[in-house]
Amino acid sequence: MAQLSSKVRVCSAAVEILFVTSELAPFSGASVSPVAEAAAALPKALRGLGHKVTVVSPLYASIDPMARSLARRLSTFSVEAQGRSYACTVYDGRTTGGVDLIFLGNSELFATEPTATSSAEQHALEAAVLGGAVAQLVQKREPAFELVHAQGALAGLALVALKAALPQLPRVLSLHDLGHDLRLSSGEHAKLQLPAALHDALANESVLGAAVRAADLVVTNAPTTARTWASDRSHALGTLFAEKADSFLGIVNGVDASIWNPITDSQLTARFDPVDLSGKARCKATLQYELGLSVNAQTPVIVALGALSPERGGDLIAETAARVMRNDAQLVVLGADHEQAKQLQPLATDMPERIALRATATDKERHVALAGSDFLLLPARQPVLVDAALCALRYGTLPIVTAVGPLADMIVDADAKLETGNGFLVPTTEAADVLATIQRALAAYSLPEAFDALRRRVMRTDVSWERAARRYEYAYRQIKAAAQSAA
Repeated sequence: MAQLSSKVRVCSAAVEILFVTSELAPFSGASVSPVAEAAAALPKALRGLGHKVTVVSPLYASIDPMARSLARRLSTFSVEAQGRSYACTVYDGRTTGGVDLIFLGNSELFATEPTATSSAEQHALEAAVLGGAVAQLVQKREPAFELVHAQGALAGLALVALKAALPQLPRVLSLHDLGHDLRLSSGEHAKLQLPAALHDALANESVLGAAVRAADLVVTNAPTTARTWASDRSHALGTLFAEKADSFLGIVNGVDASIWNPITDSQLTARFDPVDLSGKARCKATLQYELGLSVNAQTPVIVALGALSPERGGDLIAETAARVMRNDAQLVVLGADHEQAKQLQPLATDMPERIALRATATDKERHVALAGSDFLLLPARQPVLVDAALCALRYGTLPIVTAVGPLADMIVDADAKLETGNGFLVPTTEAADVLATIQRALAAYSLPEAFDALRRRVMRTDVSWERAARRYEYAYRQIKAAAQSAA
């Protein structure tokens, strides 16, 4: 874990920050990935704190520069690879939040966005060209960037190139998932013919490993995750993580408070806040009515979002649903386009007034569901839909989740009297434990005064990106000051 020294003097001046990302919401990506979402939300929050922020990302063919108000510039950056030169055209723009945008276009290389089916060689080529072009951009930029933050391993090769070109420039890497690392075979590595710094870095390391080694600070989206990764000897990069353990830092992500706010949410039937919860009761009635459920304010509504995949614990939901329905409760599943949903269909057919299944979920439906439900059910085996748990807290919907990834840091198990905690933690991913935790949550709901107090307290919790941005701000200033003192 990163130990940010208290001896380093922290300055209060604004920092000139460059974010590098392979995906950027809402510009790229058919669905918002953790990388794309963080690359959009964190810069916006930092800009709100007064920092000067620029985000650079590939200009994929799906991004229309004219529709996005992006201006093409005459400057280009060329990177040598595969025995040829890849020229990247520069487009720039600015978000309504004041974040500057730079897109690097190459119609051949960035014709499509990265997918799971793309080869390791193609992924590495795109990452290397992006990283090499960003290094040139940083070297020519006036005024100079004071810190570079790469989102994800694919953007991390920019840190490798910058470490060689500008070793004193502070470099930060955010890692969202260790499961998508790229390791090149000797033949693939030789075929790429990358610039010297990138060639050497990837000779004996994976893309993720090279990025981690080049970073001054490696940030994960939760302290528990950071500690786990920094001590994980079973992972292929365990030795490297052990070497860099003091450079790992966990910062819990946030949600965009301007979008997920029950006081201002235009998608809701009624607004509400921790002081006046009457609007939430109306939202619940609307949800029940629109989904064909019995409209009953006293019946707790449990919502599950997204495909019922094993990663999200969908099989556990399907396995326990019948026994959960023995209680006075309703179950709503939005986006149930997975095999596990078929197991729930007979039950939903028998109990249409208590179970609602929908194959897809629009953005409005997600807002309405979280506002009108009492519990969010996410017995996940992998850290997925983490932002949904934070959004649920904003809307006074208590999460029933397993303590995986960031959820272990976000959600604190409520005690029997509901005087502490902000949700209900499932101790294991066994169906019996999932059922027992749901029943414990339903028992808590039967204590209206205590549950109301818990709901109000949870809604007052700051889960915004601004809270996360202040932690990043402190870390940035520390490593920036440390780099200056070492120069």
